[in-house]
Amino acid sequence: MNKITILGSGTSTGVPILGCNCQVCQSNELRNKRLRTSALIELTNSKKILIDASPDLRTQLLTNHIDMVDGVIITHDHADHTHGMDDLRPFGFKSGKALPVYTDANTASGLTKKFPYIFDRQNYFATKDVLGGGIPLLDLKVTEAGPEKIFDHDFRFFSLPHGHEHTLGILHSKMAYLTDCREIPEATLETLSDAKLELLIIDCLRPLPHQTHLHLDLTLKYIDRIKPKMAILIHMGHEWDYLDLIDQLRKRGVKNTFPAIDGQSFLYS
Repeated sequence: MNKITILGSGTSTGVPILGCNCQVCQSNELRNKRLRTSALIELTNSKKILIDASPDLRTQLLTNHIDMVDGVIITHDHADHTHGMDDLRPFGFKSGKALPVYTDANTASGLTKKFPYIFDRQNYFATKDVLGGGIPLLDLKVTEAGPEKIFDHDFRFFSLPHGHEHTLGILHSKMAYLTDCREIPEATLETLSDAKLELLIIDCLRPLPHQTHLHLDLTLKYIDRIKPKMAILIHMGHEWDYLDLIDQLRKRGVKNTFPAIDGQSFLYS
């Protein structure tokens, strides 16, 4: 079986939000504590693929006792999904080789501008020596919507609208991971429905509509269309109290759909 662990399930601010005195941010309920959204896939061949490098990455990896990452998928070029990139340094040092980083062309361009000392070394160090210790050993692998072979496993990427940009949705075997999107295109819905998913992990920012993210009604509409055996809600803001959301889903008669909990793992074929 493959395994995916939710390293973080919160929106770009995390929950609690700094300086916020709302009921959720001040809650003692541990399931209302959400680091920025990312996940880890453990393949049947023991390879580990990180999905996004959030600013909370070091804490997430230590908390979940993850001592090695073999590759990375970056879904899009936003700070809450990329600004933990430098925390990947120890894995390159440990393996002695560059970790592949799969992402689309737009995100690859953004990462190169943000981290030229990692992804544009020839120009960045053209007039100066490399000093000090650690430059992450990372190798950009530009991909696009469609099939992609990663560590001998078949993946498929989807382009999902997200504000002025797009996010890479991920399909691997019987699991799909769809974060940070405003809608899901019809062709993608058809593919995911045909996949007979065991697990769908999907964006659900808040109760009300948002310009760049899914909200509860739309998320549930897509879940009903895709019909996975189980759906897990991620990228949740402080509008969501865990127990209140569970109660809302129960009252709506929604089955096998749950808000994510940081550190939670799921198996899938």
